[in-house]
Amino acid sequence: MVRLMLWRWLLCITAVLATSATLAADENGQALLDKATETKLSAENIADLNEVIKLCEGAIKAGLDEGNKKFANELLASTLTQRAEFICLELFDRPVAPKRGRALVQMALSDLEQTLAIDSEQAQAQYLIGRLYAHLGESEKALKALDKAVSLTEHEPAARSKALVLRANLKKDPAERLADYDQAIKLSPHDADVLRFRGMFHLTQNHFEPAIADLDAAIGLDPKDADTYEARGIAQSLAQKYDEAMESFNKAIELEPNSPAAYTHRARVRAIKGDAPAALQDVEQALKLQPGSVQALQLHAMLLGSAGKFEQALADLNVLRQAMPDNSEVLLQIALLYQANKQPQKAVATYGDVLLADPNNASALRGRADAFLSVGKQADAIHDYEDALKGDPNNSGALNNLAWVLATSPEDELRNGKRAIELAKQACEVTEYKQAHILSTLAAGYAETGDFETAITWSKKAVELGAEQLKEQLAKELESYQLQKPWREAVPPGDALTPESSKPEQGDDPEDAVRQAKRGS
Repeated sequence: MVRLMLWRWLLCITAVLATSATLAADENGQALLDKATETKLSAENIADLNEVIKLCEGAIKAGLDEGNKKFANELLASTLTQRAEFICLELFDRPVAPKRGRALVQMALSDLEQTLAIDSEQAQAQYLIGRLYAHLGESEKALKALDKAVSLTEHEPAARSKALVLRANLKKDPAERLADYDQAIKLSPHDADVLRFRGMFHLTQNHFEPAIADLDAAIGLDPKDADTYEARGIAQSLAQKYDEAMESFNKAIELEPNSPAAYTHRARVRAIKGDAPAALQDVEQALKLQPGSVQALQLHAMLLGSAGKFEQALADLNVLRQAMPDNSEVLLQIALLYQANKQPQKAVATYGDVLLADPNNASALRGRADAFLSVGKQADAIHDYEDALKGDPNNSGALNNLAWVLATSPEDELRNGKRAIELAKQACEVTEYKQAHILSTLAAGYAETGDFETAITWSKKAVELGAEQLKEQLAKELESYQLQKPWREAVPPGDALTPESSKPEQGDDPEDAVRQAKRGS
């Protein structure tokens, strides 16, 4: 009996000691939580947030009653999200080395995943996860998080608008993207960034007037943003509103004098307006600001080529070719310059480089065909023109040039008057019967079939429409048809341009002007 009473007494003592320990733990946890709350209220940087997180975790570990434990978890989750926001500011708002960037992404994702483990309904955490996965190029994960962020912000217009814009940027379907942008603007009609994003979307879809309208509205809300003026200038130039585009680029440069892109875009507009010296000055300023700019180097080469400075233009493009040896756009421009510089064999080789990587590249096939004509390889040219038209069946230049060879080749086995007429008619339809050299080709086709009456009709129309430098040659063709003679193109011998240094100069012969026009040069 005595032993039983002692046992009960020991159990009571143990229970009292345990209760005292729990109370002590709760008091310790509460003290840590109070300190965490106080620190959070005055937190200004990541170090302060680190301290809050440490105190919250310590409080939970020390022990809290249910109410305070819930509050501690909420405080911990919000602080982890806030720390992730600080990390994202460094990651997205300033230049970061790649290694540092990867570390920042992992740090932010770790915080946000911990947040969602505590509370999966944290909208800001879902948004930031979406932004981080978008940065990593993992669109599916980003869209999943952003869908959740949108659904969680039904009563928070600004936050929902932000999530909608980011989701729209990641979607592939244009209609779905536009729906998200439209909804975002309804929620935040006075947010310049949202209008700017929708304007840029319209620009990518070649909807220039809606793009200009949105960018105008964005400028009205934020008149000091140089990038918006630059984007508006691009839209205006694509809409062929060149004077307005000049004003936009001028303002962009005024606001941001060190923007190479704005100088490059303004140079392009100046070139279109016929002010080549000013365009060259702008693009050279762009290259001073950004020596390796691909767009600026390409435009610089184009301007030099237009001025007949082919060697200097090729020097620009060969710099790009070394940096981007497989870039088809650069290779095509180099090949065109070789052709203009009367180096057709180098043009053939360069077009060949493009076709090694992309055998169906219509531009390269068309260009190589033109170059083959320059060295007298008409059969090779015909083959390339036919292949080019498979990929681009309404290319008026390829249609015309192939028709011209089929109608005028001195090689009997290559001529095909009926096919030449079909191709020339198609080229005429594409150009609305407004191009003299194409009407001339149609006339040559009819002459090849022996229908000189129709040939004379179209040849006369070509003479009427032809530019002054072509009239003499077109008149010679007409005279030939009036004498019941089909036209035969003079063809350089295949080895006439070997080696390059011994090639004869073209252009002295008046027929050469027509040959160049018929090849679309």
